[in-house]
Parts: sequence; C-alpha cells; structure tokens
Amino acid sequence: MSSFLDGKPPNRSPETKNEWGFVFIIGFFFVVLIAAEIVSDFSVAKLSIPFFFLSWIPLLIIHEFGHALMARFLGWRVELISIGIGKIRARCDIWGMPVEIRTFPISGFACPRATDLIQPRLKDFLIYAAGPGIEVICVLGLTAFFGYSEMTTRTSDVGIIAAQTFCVAALFGVFITLLPITHETERGESWSDGLGMILCWKLPDEYFAQQAYRD
Repeated sequence: MSSFLDGKPPNRSPETKNEWGFVFIIGFFFVVLIAAEIVSDFSVAKLSIPFFFLSWIPLLIIHEFGHALMARFLGWRVELISIGIGKIRARCDIWGMPVEIRTFPISGFACPRATDLIQPRLKDFLIYAAGPGIEVICVLGLTAFFGYSEMTTRTSDVGIIAAQTFCVAALFGVFITLLPITHETERGESWSDGLGMILCWKLPDEYFAQQAYRD
C-alpha cells in the first residue's frame, strides 16, 4: 500500500479487449485458487485469506485520509486524494478535499501543499508519518477493544478472525510503506512514506516556498 505525496499513478487502465481479457483471466484464476484453498479441508481459520484482501481497501482509504487529515490539521492544503490506480472512475469532495476513485484499489496517494513556512520540514515529516501511523492506531484500538489475548490466540470466532486479519493486513501495509524506496510516476520520482520521513529534512526552503506562494 504505497502513498504518493508528490507523485501520481498512471492514469490508465486496460483499454483493449485483449488487455481486459488478460486481466479477467488472471483475476479469475486467482479467485479460483483462493476459493479452492479455502474449500479444501475447510476450517473457519481459512476465512483469514479473503478477510486479508477485503481489509486492503478500507485500509487504503484510512491510510490516504491519514495523510490528508494531518495536512489539514497542520494548516496545509490538500489538493487531491486518489484511491486506486488506473482510469479515474469517480470524483467527489469530502470535507472540502477533492477525492478521485480509480479502477483498481491497490494503492493511492495524497497531495498536500504547504501554505506557510512555519516548521515546514517537521510538518512534512508528520504528514508522511500519518499514513502508517493511523494504521498502527487502528491496530492498537482493535487490540484494546477485543483484548490482547483474544487478538493473539487461535479462535473459531469469525468476528475475532476478521479483526485479527485486519490488524495483520494493517501491519503489513505499514511495513511496505515504511520501506525507504522510490517510485516512478508520471510526475517523476516519488518517495515512499519511509523515505519521505527521512529525506524531507533535507528539502530546501525554496521547495516549500514555491508551494506556499503559488497561486
């Protein structure tokens, strides 16, 4: 689950019949294999497999809004929140922030913009950290609600399994986004949350000034 605070995913989804056919064939066999694994020698614990993938979309939304809400809290502007990759399917405004929904809800990005030069590097760091941070808060909240022993013990309770899997997916997402790596986007090189938290301290004043004084 990557976040692109300074980038933009490709504005393209499969277009030709062959491309769509390839996507559907791969997706079909992927679903069939998962279903076969769940049905074979079925146990309630195997529901964690679909729960993991179902958790990804709400976690992606939570993650990107974590970035955006931190930016708003710090007084910066949010120019865009994008959920998914591929072609834009829908647009809306949420709490005065423009949101776009794309074809495949795999990753997303948030675009904050500096509106002042008061501790801009610290604010940038906090915005980068807010995405994985809010996922950690979700894990801590669910653990506090259900209890540590319930969340770390094998169970046949479907609700507990769903909560456990949600936490595993959240922690996996945190790990991925904190890896200090770069991404190539239409707008050039973009940083992962982990790399952004490191390199934002080296950004020059001019970087933030260009944003703050831009019309």
